[in-house]
Formats: sequence, structure tokens, C-alpha cells
Amino acid sequence: MTTSDATRPEPAPATGAGGPLFVTGMQRSGTTLLARLLAAHPRVSLLSQPLPFLLLEAKRRFLRQLGEADPPLPFGPLFGERRYGPGELAEFLRRETFDAPTLRGIATEMEGFSGQYTRIDPQRLAALLANAPPRSLAATLIHLWRGLAEPPEATWYGGKETLAEELLPHLLAAGVRCLLVLRDPRDVLASLNHGRGGLHGGRPKPTLWNLRHWRKSIAFALHLASRAGFCWLRYEDLVEDPERILGEVGGELGCADLAEAALARPLMDGDGRPWRGNSSHREHFGVGRGSVGAWRGILPSAVVEITEASCGPELRALGYPVELPAERAPEVIERFVEPYPIERSALVGYGDEPAERRAERRRLELLADPGGEPLARWFLFPEVAARIAEGAAKR
Repeated sequence: MTTSDATRPEPAPATGAGGPLFVTGMQRSGTTLLARLLAAHPRVSLLSQPLPFLLLEAKRRFLRQLGEADPPLPFGPLFGERRYGPGELAEFLRRETFDAPTLRGIATEMEGFSGQYTRIDPQRLAALLANAPPRSLAATLIHLWRGLAEPPEATWYGGKETLAEELLPHLLAAGVRCLLVLRDPRDVLASLNHGRGGLHGGRPKPTLWNLRHWRKSIAFALHLASRAGFCWLRYEDLVEDPERILGEVGGELGCADLAEAALARPLMDGDGRPWRGNSSHREHFGVGRGSVGAWRGILPSAVVEITEASCGPELRALGYPVELPAERAPEVIERFVEPYPIERSALVGYGDEPAERRAERRRLELLADPGGEPLARWFLFPEVAARIAEGAAKR
């Protein structure tokens, strides 16, 4: 196969016919729950974080060709990004290829990594990589998802990885069906930074870093909303009315009985045992709404205020309740002090600079009066700012 053949996207599957499937979202947003629900259907294989290091390597390669050193956290929040635009990453990934030795090395690196929930059998991987030509990221993922599918006869096959919103345009162009899960950022922070959050999200990251990541998810959801093969959903809607939401998703996938398959019996983990959930605060089986609004008894008031100040427009646009008056947001942003101990050296002091506070305030000002200023730096996609402002105004 020539390089051009290796990088050519595979054709998109017809609606309901089956094909590659990808679930992503911010950490602690409900991606694992959705993946378990989808995988409950006999026609669906959805591996849970089988290849996180491959995604990291893809982004690091992109940053290297920009002259950047390898960052420990290559998937950043993109707020204020000046080095590149979202389209440049998708174009790079269309051309870049990954060969078998690289993939074997990545598999070795992942041995013992707690964030790889679905372990890959070395012999099975070796068989899949034998004589495998270099492929683009999307084509590589599709090949591995298909070859590692459980059950092997599944017609929909894919994976779930977090913080991969930037990869969605590339995957969609290759015919991958993509689902993005959104969740109230206050509950996300309560789950990341309290209880057993460290087991699932790692060491605490700065509050503003997390909130900007959440806004990135919203930006991609709104930007891609009309794109064929893409849909986004709110975690709260999924757990409050799973039959309806799964019915809608199942209809898109041609699995009309998805809700019945997912809800009629206990959910199973990747080893075929009853899945106990991965809540940071309680053990539970199946779908439950007990975690919705849990932030009210967990988050410090200052964290609630900064969340509503910096994410208020998006929260209102998506229908989440906000108690902080919009006019108080600049004051809250100005006096916020990070309450969580930050151990990651690359993120110590993140958001503490006066320039970062000015940027947050300026972003809110631009929603009310764009004034001809380019908005991509502040909202990733110019049309997203208008949608957020319009949606917030209606609430």
C-alpha cells in the first residue's frame, strides 16, 4: 500500500449499517457509563481507553512539527491558543502515519498504566500488526478497534477515550461515528478533586485549566452539532431518562433495542463481571441519578462561584441552573485563589497571572460586544460565540 493509500480515509458507513464508533468527553463526564451502556448491545463493541498513549503520541507529533518540546499534557484547553487552529491538526493527522514498530512501542509503554482500562492481549495485537502498513491515526484506530472487538462479530466497533475532542474532525472525516458527552462542570470538579477522584482523574489540575477544558468540550459540541455522524448529549439527561436517550442513540445506530439491551440486566465490565460504576463518591450499579447535583454538598463556595463566573454563558446556553448574577462574574474572576494543591510542575501557578484574569474577563465582554475582534482565540470557533450568547440570553 502506498502512503497515499494508507492515509486515505475509509468510507463512512451507512446509517445503521455498523462501522467504527468513538465516545469522548472531559474526564468524569460520564463517558465510561455511556460506553458500558452501548457495549451492552450484542452488535456493539466499545473498548474503554484501550489506546490513550497513541492519541497522546499523535498530538505530540503535531506539536513537534511546530517546534514545541513534548509537553506532559499535550491535550490542553486551547483557550488563547495562537500556535495553530483546529483545522491544522486535522490536516496534519490526515497525512501523518503510524507504523507497526511505533504501535508495538506504544503498547509496551502502556503496560501497567492505570488509565488503560481495556488491556490488549499481546498475541492478538501482534497478529493485527503483522505486515501492517503505515496508516493514519483514524485508519490505525479503526483497524485495531475492528481486530480487538468483543464480541468479534460486533457490527459497531470502537473505543472510548477522554479529552480527545480535538481529534473529532479527523475521525469524522474518516467515517467514524462520534459521540461527545457533556456534564455540569461543577459535578465534574466535585468528581475530579474530591472523594476517589484521584483514582480516575489523576493528580489535581488547576481549576481554571479544568474549566477551560470543559468550555472546549462545549465549543466542539456546538461546532460539530450539524456534522453527519456526530452527536452530543448531556450526562444529566442520560441518567434521568436513559430509555429515551438510549432510544435516540440506538435509532441513529440502527439498534432499536439498545435501551432494552442496556437496561434490562446489570451492566458488565470488560471482564464480564457486574460493573460497580466509577463514581468518586459512592458505589452503585447501573444507571443512577444520585450524582447529579452532588457538587452542592462537596465543592467549596469559591469553586462554585468561579465555575459560574467563567462558564456562566455556556451553562445557561445548555440549560444548567446558575445562581451567580452575570454582573458579578468579573469580580469573582478577579479575586479567585486556587484552593487545590497542584503537584504537577507544568501546571503550578496556572491561571494566577493577572493576564489570565484579564483574558477571562475579556472573553465575557466579547460575548456582549464582539466589536470586530477575531473570536477564535476566545471561543475556538467564531460561530460558537454567537450560539452561546444567543442560548444564554434565552434562559
